[in-house]
Amino acid sequence: MKSVHINNGRGEELAGLVFEPAAEGGYTVVICHGFRGGKENGGKLFRWAERLQGLGLGVAAFDFSGSGSSQGEYENITLSRQAEDLKAIIDYADREFHRPIILLGRSFGGSTVLAGGSGDERVAGYVLWSVPAFLEKIFAVMLGPLYEDLAAGRTVTVHDEAGSYRLGPGLVRDFAGHDVARYAAQIGERPVLIINARDDELVSPENPLYLHEKLQNCTLYMVEEAGHRFLEKAWRREDLTIDWLQRNFVGQPI
Repeated sequence: MKSVHINNGRGEELAGLVFEPAAEGGYTVVICHGFRGGKENGGKLFRWAERLQGLGLGVAAFDFSGSGSSQGEYENITLSRQAEDLKAIIDYADREFHRPIILLGRSFGGSTVLAGGSGDERVAGYVLWSVPAFLEKIFAVMLGPLYEDLAAGRTVTVHDEAGSYRLGPGLVRDFAGHDVARYAAQIGERPVLIINARDDELVSPENPLYLHEKLQNCTLYMVEEAGHRFLEKAWRREDLTIDWLQRNFVGQPI
């Protein structure tokens, strides 16, 4: 494992961790964290990266701007800004490793995968864990009355179990510029894996079902009693992903 820093094109450095595969060739899995998350995923990244390396895959995980160890202000977060970050990360991975890329996104990180990677032909496949299709609806539920403040152009302070943070109005205003159906069409016939909890309290089943309907080559798993964070079922999500990667990429001609 090594730590790396890249420029996102807006003058901010993005902090990342890179795990090289044991052998040359194969693919690089680029992992995108969720809203209020970070590249380490609470420490779970390291074991997961080892499992992916065991398949002969490289792994790269970055903090989006304003998150974790990356530069920038979190209150400026928008899907468009994270999509720009992801494009810089894809450029870096392509330049450094010369391998096709598989994008893996959790929650809002999966929305970023769609917005920033759907039209990029260097991406061979997509893994979407608990990913919103209806962003306005989900953030309105998550933020409650504060969502209306953001929509009215006001910056808000949000309090959750991890502490307090500020959000600028650009977050919700930016949603109108993104079309999930168009992103699905841009993916075309490339393989997509969707894993969602049937009891997800944030990303309800209508989201993965909508994406599954719009995608041409999609495998969908609905996991029972896992919740949005898959706290007790993380192993199940990982096992399903490993199986899908083996069937679609590992040992297959590039």
